[in-house]
Amino acid sequence: MIVDIFDYGMNGEGVAKQDGKVLLVDHALVREQVDCEIILDHNNYATAKVKNILKQSKNRTTPHCPYFYQCGGCDLQHMEYAEQLRFKSSLIKKTINKIVGVDVAVSDTIPSQNCYNYRNKSSFAFKNGKSGFYQQNSNDIVEISKCIISSENINLVYKLFTEFASNFKDKERIKNLVVRDINNQILVGVVTIKELNLLPFWNILKQQFSQIGLCQIINTRNDSVVLSGKVIHVAGLDKIKILNFGLDYQVDLLGFHQTNEDIQNKIYEKVLNFISPNSVVVNGFSGQGLLSAIVAKKAKHVYGIEINHSSHTSAERLKFDNNIANMTNILGDFYKKFDKIKEKIDTIILDPSKKGCGKDVIHAIIGVKNIIYISCNPIALAKDLRELLASYEIENIIPFDMFPNTKSVETLLKLKLKEK
Repeated sequence: MIVDIFDYGMNGEGVAKQDGKVLLVDHALVREQVDCEIILDHNNYATAKVKNILKQSKNRTTPHCPYFYQCGGCDLQHMEYAEQLRFKSSLIKKTINKIVGVDVAVSDTIPSQNCYNYRNKSSFAFKNGKSGFYQQNSNDIVEISKCIISSENINLVYKLFTEFASNFKDKERIKNLVVRDINNQILVGVVTIKELNLLPFWNILKQQFSQIGLCQIINTRNDSVVLSGKVIHVAGLDKIKILNFGLDYQVDLLGFHQTNEDIQNKIYEKVLNFISPNSVVVNGFSGQGLLSAIVAKKAKHVYGIEINHSSHTSAERLKFDNNIANMTNILGDFYKKFDKIKEKIDTIILDPSKKGCGKDVIHAIIGVKNIIYISCNPIALAKDLRELLASYEIENIIPFDMFPNTKSVETLLKLKLKEK
């Protein structure tokens, strides 16, 4: 069937219509005419794949990665980068319009300094003698030799480990390889079902890298969670030391840290611009305390609320190491802890998980003068925004390209309480 592509779907698919039904055409671009075939036919829409491009968009490019059309890691390598940025701004605007019912102004997406080799952490799967990434919507592994959005150091570690594992007699026990690389400091985790002797692999690593550490993670789970279980430090580094925004802090392999530091820093700089010098700030879902510590450089006082005990401990260490007097880390559930300090606050920063904040948290914060919301999920952001717009007006919506060549987008939202 021949169709004209006039829009993009949530995942970057091309959108067309045939006999009144919406078609989502994988890897098709706006202003293209394609011959496609239906893969799945649903009641009100169908998914399709391209058989032949009859009229090609000027925004189409040849993917740099040879595994692009099989691997589930990237979604948009067939799009020129400028088109990726336009898609992400449009995605935020359309999602808010659809869920909230308002037409909002969305800034141009802030680009990443690098479109490739930007990831400072990657996880590779090992299964049935294969290694690589899972195919999209499948449990089958696409074997790869390298990942072009991961750092060169990560790719070298992966190459060394696949060569090592190919001769390993207990390789069926290996589940994953996880590598974090920041400022040429590298942490390597081998995830296994049972304990293995990894000292021979350590001897290979230390010959290649001057700042590296190796651990083994015993994970017997049957789900998709990778970094869970007993951690055995084999040798070398157990943490990466970072100096950023004038702060000394440490990151381990298991703790959360943004995978694109360039965009992380651009977001945090913008957040800092939204903070006034005399403000008292709550950083909800504050993690290991980095953003709280950055904001403390400008605000009168910052309260960081975090439910994860390990992350709270890291935030306390960061506070102590940097002698930050105007930062208070609170361990516990945000909804329960915020109510006790709400009257002191004029600004709140929210950086929740992918599922968003939810109605309970949103209703609890109504009345705070300024809200700064960082989101990795446009749908969850729009649902939370819908609860806020009766009391707040939007000052800024700024998308950031945290993950180039993928459909994912990070959004920074600034709201101000309406005057009565």
